[in-house]
Amino acid sequence: MTTTLRPEPGLVEPTDLATSLWADVAPVLRDVPEPLDAALHSLLRAAIPLMVSAANGEDLWSEETATRIRAHVTKIADATNDVTPIVGMVSELTSRVLHVVMSGGAGRPAGSPRAVSAAGSRLVAELLAGAHHTTTRKHRGTLAKGRSQRAQELLRGIRTEADDDYDLAPAYAVVAVHCGEPLDTATMIGTFEQVASDGTLTALGPAGGFALLPAGDEARAAQLTRQAHAALPGRVWMSVSWRPRGEVAWGRQEAGKVLSLALAADHRPGVYLLADLLVEFAVAREPTVSDNLVRIIDPLLQHPALLETLKVLVATDGNRSQAAERLIIHRSTLDYRIQRIEQLTGLHPGSVRGINVLSAALTAHAVAAQAGRASTQLAHRPGGNS
Repeated sequence: MTTTLRPEPGLVEPTDLATSLWADVAPVLRDVPEPLDAALHSLLRAAIPLMVSAANGEDLWSEETATRIRAHVTKIADATNDVTPIVGMVSELTSRVLHVVMSGGAGRPAGSPRAVSAAGSRLVAELLAGAHHTTTRKHRGTLAKGRSQRAQELLRGIRTEADDDYDLAPAYAVVAVHCGEPLDTATMIGTFEQVASDGTLTALGPAGGFALLPAGDEARAAQLTRQAHAALPGRVWMSVSWRPRGEVAWGRQEAGKVLSLALAADHRPGVYLLADLLVEFAVAREPTVSDNLVRIIDPLLQHPALLETLKVLVATDGNRSQAAERLIIHRSTLDYRIQRIEQLTGLHPGSVRGINVLSAALTAHAVAAQAGRASTQLAHRPGGNS
């Protein structure tokens, strides 16, 4: 687009200033393609009154005005990669208004040249800031796609070429994420990037997914994950496995399994490590042991109150006072239920061994039930075995 304004006008009366400025930009506007044309018209409809008011000694600039100007600038920056011609136009319009103000004489605007310059400078600053912000946003969008692809490759164990790993960290916290309610993907990505730095890689959606956070050791991996969890809204479950870059795919399997176990065991939202579910993890990997544990729980399935009591006892680490309070029952009622659980399972929930085995049995049963539901859903899909 050309930004050549019409020749320098002679002296302009105050009442004619806005008309004169519009006449100055008319040749430029005839040259501007859509959608830049509409965006530029909107900006000028806001900018020219500001300049005229400054020429008349008034300052109409406010936060509301700034917000409106920024919205117009964003549309301009979205429509063109180069705002330099438009900055030049605004600067020349500012010079025209200064010429009118400084010409003096009867009936001339009484505004301060400094006020006019300030108005023009504000407009130019907003143009430049808006262009920078929009360019950065576009770049981040392209970069996010690249980072998502990088994350997918690492999570799937696809090796990069030696000269293509310049932007990868030596080791990562492999974070598995599950959202109780859908979250905005951009919010999640931004949270992880803010916590861990620009080296963060993500493969996330509204329900969760995986994030790879550069981390030098296991302690740092756990720390970063907890910080991200604390910063996210809603009910979110996370698990983390620290791995060297070449073992990220193994970390994905471990973190994903730990997260599944935490969800199956009905644990509260939080951050879970392998150490938190070590017994359950080992049990889930050994079908024979898992089957035996499931059989321990089977007798309780016909007694919902006893099953719920056992879950609360596990959640409170066997603390009877807390369990009774959470269940809203008398302590003697709890003692009776504990006796019945021991009679049906052969394990006493009040002993360390008993509570540990029963906790693993609950998890094994939950995992088995989850797997059963998944198999049923698969069988009833079109093309499945029904």
